[in-house]
Amino acid sequence: MAQASVKRDIPQPEEDATESWLRRKSPTLLVLVLSLVIVAAILWPRMVVNIGSGQAGVLFRWFSGTERGRVFDEGVHVTLPWDSMVVYDIRLQTQEREYTLLTRTGLPLTLRVAIRYQPDLRMLPQLHVAVGPNYLDKVVFPETEAVLRRYVGQYDPEEVYTSKRGFLESVLMGSLTQAESRFVIIDDVLVKSIELPQALREEVERKLVLQEQEKAYVHRLGIERKEAERKEIEAAGIAAYQSTLARTLTPDLLRWQGVEATRDLAQSPNTKTIIVGAGKDGLPLILGNDR
Repeated sequence: MAQASVKRDIPQPEEDATESWLRRKSPTLLVLVLSLVIVAAILWPRMVVNIGSGQAGVLFRWFSGTERGRVFDEGVHVTLPWDSMVVYDIRLQTQEREYTLLTRTGLPLTLRVAIRYQPDLRMLPQLHVAVGPNYLDKVVFPETEAVLRRYVGQYDPEEVYTSKRGFLESVLMGSLTQAESRFVIIDDVLVKSIELPQALREEVERKLVLQEQEKAYVHRLGIERKEAERKEIEAAGIAAYQSTLARTLTPDLLRWQGVEATRDLAQSPNTKTIIVGAGKDGLPLILGNDR
């Protein structure tokens, strides 16, 4: 018993205080570090926003709302986790859409329209507040459809199908005026195709063929009229010439020209016989054999 009492009285080495504290707190610290890592991973996309080339951002602050006086340019931006940055593509973009519209006669036709647009960079915060990121389906396409319906409803299907720049330019101007008032710049609107119902399209094409044939006939008739006028003018000229010539040809002039012609023939090398004064009107009579 004495020996056991002596062993209990021997002092044990003291443990380091820091190691003891770390050993006790290590599970808590590990949980805390893991929690911070998880929170950072969750909040990182909300706090660090990368705006790429050809883009711009609009910041919405939780306490004050949309920041209307600033447009965030491309680059890396850090925001508070409860705020949000909305990134817009500000390049020129092209989208296509088909519209089925009714003409003046109530017959439908389908227009395929290509729209080239971009948001107005100066008015980007106002666009975000008034319309939002889905402005293409909320503003651009509905405004274009409204303009097309208003103009197409004033024409027959044949007029729309065969329309040229005048009709298309009026559609474009209407679309530009309507959409730009909503903070979107419409660079161009192109009607790429116009489709009519099959039966109506065939009828319109037959009319177009007949119109072209009619134009060809009118052109040919014009040529024939011009040719008749030319022949009439030519005949009148010949008649006037003969009338003038008949008035100027006298018997003395004809005899003088006959004498000159006889002299020229007499000087030619061909064999001939000339009987002076034996011809009509006293002109020489020439008998010869040309070789």
